[in-house]
Amino acid sequence: MGVRTFLAIDLPSVLSSAIGQNLRTVKRELPGLSWSKTEHLHVNLKFLGETAESQVAQIRRAVEPAISHVSPFVLELKGFGAFPEHRSPRVLWIGLGGALDRLSALAEGVSRAVAPLGFPPEGRPFRPHLTVARVKKDHREVGRVLGALGVLTDPFTCGPFPVERIALFKSDLRPTGPIYTKLWDVSLDA
Repeated sequence: MGVRTFLAIDLPSVLSSAIGQNLRTVKRELPGLSWSKTEHLHVNLKFLGETAESQVAQIRRAVEPAISHVSPFVLELKGFGAFPEHRSPRVLWIGLGGALDRLSALAEGVSRAVAPLGFPPEGRPFRPHLTVARVKKDHREVGRVLGALGVLTDPFTCGPFPVERIALFKSDLRPTGPIYTKLWDVSLDA
């Protein structure tokens, strides 16, 4: 039996808590959204999807050499955004700044490493962000409220954070929201 997996950068718990504090007003004004639990926030590098349990160790063996030459780097949170666009959003996210070229190279290296294991590259470019909410209905109304709150023009800063490790997570989908379990993590520049 398989599991749903993804490779990601886990956030420090202090940063996750700060994000939760910053989102309180928005959550109060938009209670009908499917909000990500702050302890589950992460920077997704590669969604793998259905993964055989026997592949979990293979993925680690493929990823470790692919990231062994990558030195730790620093990212920062940089404002809110929405996919596909702010007037009728489907996803709300927090953007990233800092060493984005290093982050993109890391994501590309990880993607190339797992491709021979049956996880093909994405058909679209890597767009670094933290997903904070999914909009299931009333997309235009959500866009109107976001505009009125000024959320999408808020600089939103919570300070820089180091990227020193990446992890493989298992995602169990539940009616109350996904449950993420870290299966392993590996250090950059190991």
